[in-house]
Amino acid sequence: MFNYKIVLVGDFGVGKTSLIKRYVDNSFSDEYKSSIGVAISKKLLSDSINDKTYDSTMMIWDIEGRTDFKPILSHYLSGAKGFIIVADLTRENTIDSIKEHIKLCENTAGNLPICIAFNKSDLVTDEIDLENFKTFSPNIIALFKTSAKNDNCVSELFEVLNNEIIKRLV
Repeated sequence: MFNYKIVLVGDFGVGKTSLIKRYVDNSFSDEYKSSIGVAISKKLLSDSINDKTYDSTMMIWDIEGRTDFKPILSHYLSGAKGFIIVADLTRENTIDSIKEHIKLCENTAGNLPICIAFNKSDLVTDEIDLENFKTFSPNIIALFKTSAKNDNCVSELFEVLNNEIIKRLV
């Protein structure tokens, strides 16, 4: 049995909490409540790698978002085994912050797997070239256009990160 921590990182209002609620509880609310500090959720998982089954508990840290006046505190990232960086496709400035979030994660925790979620895909029709973002860091293992509202790629996002972490732990 593996127990490990992942952290969702991003600016305020990008949908970190909504992604977690969709993944853990299969629920969604249009009501916005800003996270203060940290909230921790857990998801019990079972994975097969090389014909062996591994049970794990993913501890998902939902930390308050970065603003121009309040940075993400690096001590929230300590002990993580992976990260999901979340940007809001309807707010260009949150996409521009991705490099800064990657740098924070890498400086705090080293070379751990990173997934990037371009959230609120249900609200945009413009195409975005995700491949360009892969060049930001060799630690980026996957990029997803997600929608917590429509449940688009939410499970896939967490499962890809989980599989990479388990592979590194066994």
